[in-house]
Amino acid sequence: MVLNIICLFGTDKIIKMPLKTKLSLRLVSILLLISAHFTYGQDKSNKNNSARKSTGVSVAPAHFHFNQKPGEVRTYDITVNNNTSFQNQFNVNMYDFNMNGKGKSSFLPAGDGKYSLSKWLNVSPSFIELKPFETKLIKVTVSVPNDTDGDKAAWSILMVEQVAPRKSLDNVNGNDNTIALGVVPTYAFGIFAYQNPPNVTDNRIEFTDFQLKSGKAAKFLHLEVQNTGDGIAYCTSYIDLTNLDTGVQQRLKAVSYTHLTLPTKRIV
Repeated sequence: MVLNIICLFGTDKIIKMPLKTKLSLRLVSILLLISAHFTYGQDKSNKNNSARKSTGVSVAPAHFHFNQKPGEVRTYDITVNNNTSFQNQFNVNMYDFNMNGKGKSSFLPAGDGKYSLSKWLNVSPSFIELKPFETKLIKVTVSVPNDTDGDKAAWSILMVEQVAPRKSLDNVNGNDNTIALGVVPTYAFGIFAYQNPPNVTDNRIEFTDFQLKSGKAAKFLHLEVQNTGDGIAYCTSYIDLTNLDTGVQQRLKAVSYTHLTLPTKRIV
C-alpha cells in the first residue's frame, strides 16, 4: 500500500480522481506516516532498553534515624531499584537485634528485643516483584505509642531479602539410596532503624579505658566507651597525633558508630 501511494503522488501524469478519494488517500498517507514514526520510536526505545547496562540491585536509604514524639505516626519510603535485565522478587522482614561490647549485632525475632522498634513498624507491601530496570517503593509506617513505652529509644532492622525459586535436583545415580544437596544463592539488604524520641536529652558517653597497645605488626590505640545517657548516641571517633619536636599534626582515619542505650559499651 505504501509503494502504491508513493507512486501515485510521484507520477508526472494528471490523474483525475474524486475529491473523496483524494482526501482518503491523503488521510491514509498521514496515518501511515504517524504510524511509521511511532514504530521507529518504539524500536529505538526497545534498542535503548536492551542496550542498558546491568548495574545490580540497590536499596535506599541504608539506615533510618527517627525522632518521633510519643503518639506520632509517620510514613517513610524505601526505594528498591532493579537495574538488571532479570526479574527479581523480594520479601521484606523485620528483626530486632542486640549489640555486644565490640559493636557486633546479633539478630532476634521481631518483638523479642528489649528495645524493640519492630512492634511499632508496619511495612507495605511485604513482598515486591520487580521487572528488569524497574523501581518500586516500600512504605514503612512508624507508630510510636502515646505512653511511657514511647518515651524510650528503640531500634530494629529491616531486611529486603531476595526470593529465589528452588530448583529440582537430578538423581544422577538413578537409585533411592542417593542424597542430593543443592545451594540456592540469594542476597539481602539490611536497613538499620533507630528511634530516638525528642524527650531524650542525655546523650553522654564516657571513655572507660584508653591504652596504647602493641600488636604483632604494629601498635594500636584501645578505646572503650560507655553510653551513660538515656538515648542513642551517634558518635565519630578520631585521634590527632602531634609531633612534639616539629608541631606537625596528623589526624587518623575517623571511625563512625552508633552507641545504644545503657548498659551498652563499645570498644573501638
